[in-house]
Amino acid sequence: MMGLVYKEEGSITVFMTFIFLLLFALTGATLDSARYFGSAGYVKTSAYGAEITAYGEYNRELFTEYGFFGCGGFNGKGEEDWLDRYEEILRENLRERPAAQKPGFFQKRYASIYQISGVWADLEEVHFLTEEKYFRRQLRKWSTTQGLKDIGGDLVQQVLGTDQGKKEELLRDMEEVDSLEDKEAGETNKSAVAKDAVQNGPSEKQGTKVEDPLEFLKELLQDGVLSLVCNSDTLCERELDAREIAEETQSTQEMLPQKDKGNWSKGKSGLKIMKKFLKQEDSMWNDEMTEDSGKKGELIMYVSDKLESYVSEHRGSVPYGLEYLISGKKSQKEAFGTVIDHLFLIRTMINFLYVEKDPVLRAQSLETATALAAPLMAEAFIPVIQKGILLVLSMEEACVDITALLQGRQVPVFKSRESFQMDYAQICLANRKMFQQKAKGFSREGGGLFAADTGKGLGYAQYLWLMLMMQSWDDLYQRTLDVIQFDLRDRFNQTFSIDQCICRTKVVVTYELPALFRWLTDQTGSKSNIDHTKYTPGMLRRQITVVYGYS
Repeated sequence: MMGLVYKEEGSITVFMTFIFLLLFALTGATLDSARYFGSAGYVKTSAYGAEITAYGEYNRELFTEYGFFGCGGFNGKGEEDWLDRYEEILRENLRERPAAQKPGFFQKRYASIYQISGVWADLEEVHFLTEEKYFRRQLRKWSTTQGLKDIGGDLVQQVLGTDQGKKEELLRDMEEVDSLEDKEAGETNKSAVAKDAVQNGPSEKQGTKVEDPLEFLKELLQDGVLSLVCNSDTLCERELDAREIAEETQSTQEMLPQKDKGNWSKGKSGLKIMKKFLKQEDSMWNDEMTEDSGKKGELIMYVSDKLESYVSEHRGSVPYGLEYLISGKKSQKEAFGTVIDHLFLIRTMINFLYVEKDPVLRAQSLETATALAAPLMAEAFIPVIQKGILLVLSMEEACVDITALLQGRQVPVFKSRESFQMDYAQICLANRKMFQQKAKGFSREGGGLFAADTGKGLGYAQYLWLMLMMQSWDDLYQRTLDVIQFDLRDRFNQTFSIDQCICRTKVVVTYELPALFRWLTDQTGSKSNIDHTKYTPGMLRRQITVVYGYS
């Protein structure tokens, strides 16, 4: 009887012991669970703060000079260096006690709820400023703060403001003389043949010597337009070092349709440029201009504000940034010369619209052509020589126009008797000094991309805008990065690489904290589907993801 009582009391004790152990295990599991899930917020806050601190070491020159945000990109620092610095800051943020204490019995004791150890960070994603997606995001931020204007519509109004509302008549005139560009080479050859015939013919039939306006054409072809409109000796020969584009970017550009690459040499010169502009045709008015608020328009507004040109104040290392964007030529002389050639084609063909219709100039040129053809009695050459003389006069007027543009003046898009500067009597006396003197007949522009008085014509900045619009987005985008990198290297840090400027990251942080019941943790499998080679048995492990950067 006594044994039975003793046996019942023992069973109750064992039962209560198991109940106590289960309650203790449940309490421990609850505490572990609370620590496990609570640690996520603590670590995420520390990880987010570490991201902010790491990005606080951004490239200040890049942001101050060009308004772009990028971390690193100098002294060879890249994503690995950024990650090392991030882990260092994160571990410091997670430290719960001082790294070292003075020895002694009365040391401070620090309670630790999480006891986090074994912290690792991995860069799951890293994005650079040179990626088009993030470049455009920052560009859009800039344009929003600057109040982007409808540059396309405003510039069209500036062009039309100089023609007194005769757009349709001007387009009709352009159609009539459109074949001149296509036949220009043939007409030049015919004029040369006629000129040779006159020079080699008997001169005794000519009572007085007639000066040949075509001599100017010979001088132009020998010396080039650049030497006639500015002092080319002041242009520097230093070349801009272009970036090496990544292979995937280069292959993407090669896959683009040819029409999207922007090529001035294919149907985009002289009269055709202005025709397409007035008709709002070609790549400047396609879907690319309206998509996402006009990415090309935003970039052109940006480079017009940040980069320099021949007529701007030279503060940086690339005084021909806009000309480089248009031409892709590395030296100032080549880049500027290419832009001048484009301007010369545009202005010559537009000036020809006027001289070809002006009755006084037609009569004077006909008289000169008749006198030049008289020695051989070659009446058939008279129209050819006359057209050549008018073309030479248009070229000389184009030189006056370009000289005025380079002086910061506005030139009417379409000429009239009042705005035409060259006198026919001076056609054989044309030189750079004369062009500079006559250029003073045009008024100064208000400065900037948009002139204050659109009725006076366009300035150099507006013509650059027109040429920039004829380039492809990829060319403008890559060349802009070239100029920024070259300038910052020259003025601040020779090791700067814009391709290494980090602007956005996605970091996965893995950390461990010890479980209160390690044997219970081992049995339940604390890996929680996280495969990590540094896993330690008996530790709770978790991952958190932090995304931060310029967006």
